[in-house]
Amino acid sequence: MPVYASGWLFHDVMSLRLIAALEDLGVTKLMVGRRRHTFLMDESVMSVAIHICGRKTVYYHFGSMTEGTTTPSMGSDIDTLVCYTSVNIMSGWPDWKRGKENLLMMKHVTCSQQHYRLQEIRADLPLPVTQPIDEFSVVGEDGYIYRNNKESEDVMRREAAESNRPYYHAGPSHSIHEMYDIVRAYRCRKLPTECDSWFNRPRPGNWPTPEMLRAARELGCFLVPDGHCDSDFSSLEWRVSPSLIERHLMFNMEIIHIQCYVTLKLLKKDIINPYLNGNGKLSSFHCKTALFYAREQLLPDMWKADRLFDCVLYCLNLIRDWTISGHSPHFIMDDVNLFDGKLNSEQRTGLRSILDIIIDTHLAPLAFVKTDDLGERLLHNMKTVAIWDMTPRRAVHQKVVGFLSVYGNAARMSYLLFILGITADKKPDELCLYLHSLITEIPLHQIHRHRSEYALYRLDAENSDYFISYFKQHLASTAASICLQHGMLIGSRIWSWYSAAIDTDVASTQLKLASMLYCKGELQITADVLEDVERRYDNSVQAICGCGRINILKTKPHESFAELMNEGDTDVASTNKVAYCVRFLRQEVFCAPPILHYEMVRAVGDDTQHRTPNERTWMDWAVVDARPFLHYLQYLTFRDLGVRARQQQAFLSLKDSFFDGINQKQVFHLETAGNLLAHCFEMEGLHDAALVGYLASQADVPRNNAANWHIRRLTSFL
Repeated sequence: MPVYASGWLFHDVMSLRLIAALEDLGVTKLMVGRRRHTFLMDESVMSVAIHICGRKTVYYHFGSMTEGTTTPSMGSDIDTLVCYTSVNIMSGWPDWKRGKENLLMMKHVTCSQQHYRLQEIRADLPLPVTQPIDEFSVVGEDGYIYRNNKESEDVMRREAAESNRPYYHAGPSHSIHEMYDIVRAYRCRKLPTECDSWFNRPRPGNWPTPEMLRAARELGCFLVPDGHCDSDFSSLEWRVSPSLIERHLMFNMEIIHIQCYVTLKLLKKDIINPYLNGNGKLSSFHCKTALFYAREQLLPDMWKADRLFDCVLYCLNLIRDWTISGHSPHFIMDDVNLFDGKLNSEQRTGLRSILDIIIDTHLAPLAFVKTDDLGERLLHNMKTVAIWDMTPRRAVHQKVVGFLSVYGNAARMSYLLFILGITADKKPDELCLYLHSLITEIPLHQIHRHRSEYALYRLDAENSDYFISYFKQHLASTAASICLQHGMLIGSRIWSWYSAAIDTDVASTQLKLASMLYCKGELQITADVLEDVERRYDNSVQAICGCGRINILKTKPHESFAELMNEGDTDVASTNKVAYCVRFLRQEVFCAPPILHYEMVRAVGDDTQHRTPNERTWMDWAVVDARPFLHYLQYLTFRDLGVRARQQQAFLSLKDSFFDGINQKQVFHLETAGNLLAHCFEMEGLHDAALVGYLASQADVPRNNAANWHIRRLTSFL
């Protein structure tokens, strides 16, 4: 197909306006880099955390969020692939490994080009398994034992039922979270023969480069549990997915290519699919495939800012040609039709009709794209005209950066919580030994050998270092708790662990240090530490909770924090302006003020049966937001020091953090903060006010709330 070139000034002007509108929405080189860094960091955090817990899986993020090919209102979900590293996928018999669960890729006569069956092979000898080994190991019609692809669906349906959560299913994705597409898959180090011709075909645009192709060969592919739509044996089939290669290609796109792809997706979302009205659906993958072919076929001179309209039209013409031929080719794999199971002949006709309109009107329907007000932005020169109902570029960018920072930090804390959750049954001395083993070495080579993308090694190392710093906080507090319990001297190593963990965030480690010092009776030093925390905890600090109390996809950070993060570099998950909630494990009990001991036994009656899966991990700990705990510790410290004015100021600050609407949005363990405030009323001798406070806390969170114990305790004295 010839290159579409209008030669009209209209296209040049509108291309530049479209780029300006997309940049308003955060489709810039810097913002795309920030999205990619955040989700690659999250991918690494998950893999390191799961590895520490002894599970043989590696996580990958794919799709719009990781690529940076989305906008604030596009509603993109998070595509996560869970790769089981304990399983050895064999392309042939030489790949067999002793002692491993081996699965041999078999191109059965019933399999389409992109699909294989996985034959069960013995772990002790390179021979086929002759009897099913579990419920997902089934006998095929040819007598061989194959791996059924329904295991992940069955596991997720069972988990949804047990946790009383909804179940979401789309293709090979099975999830209990609406905004998360989770696919469980196996990794194959060798690409199948269906990919061979891709490496050798002619490329007018000289893309992908020879270096990119060499790197792509090393990435291999995944086998995802997704049979062909027309197969009679779909439950035995596994689809080849070169997702890592596709991500590699997207990461080597320039910003003009990303802007072209985002434009296609916005047209798909607001114009094309609404026109089809359920009679078929154009997918983002169809658009991405068109971008790949356009990038490969168009000369570099076409990919200029003033030619963006022409590049978008070229991609749309490609898709229209596919609707005519009835075949939408896969960019990497031969003889795969991406229309199969997606669009039938009648639906392709409807798709072709709307594509004809968009192409023939030179992308005029872009003016009707409502997502993020793109149409309005496109029709106005944003440099000279202010539109009252459209958010300025800087504010949009702040919103995106704020979201990324909250997401990255909260996700990291949730994985740390997951790791600590497995230590619940350990005695204090056992926990110390366990944490010490972690800070000594996290064997990253065991993760690295399952990765082919060397750029991720650095992220793994960064996350490992951060985990080690955070573990030192709990190691120091647990060891200090043992010392305080037995009247022992707190040694220099414990102090060094506290010191090494100070910069994990703005406040949590210092507050735990201050709490330990208070329990030790070092009141003046406690006051000095708290003064330093208060100095660092300015109005730009964002409170972060990793306990599931914060919706990391919807929580809006406060404006001053988002503005500060917007001035930074690609890494927006920096910890120097976030305050994590403070966690005291039960093994750290003697380093926590007595009022928090009640939080460790907050359940009354059958309360434990009414906890979410996240809550089961931490509800037997004492967990409190940093700012309320700061002011509570100040109240205790200045009371014992006899400094009444500072004590009263701390009391007022605690009330302000609880009652002030803006500050209250930064409190995620609201019932615990309420209990601390009510206890201050108690210590002030205002028992009626204290009871009202505990009752209010109970009304807000009736179950699994220490307020129930405080009400019983207080009413027994009234």
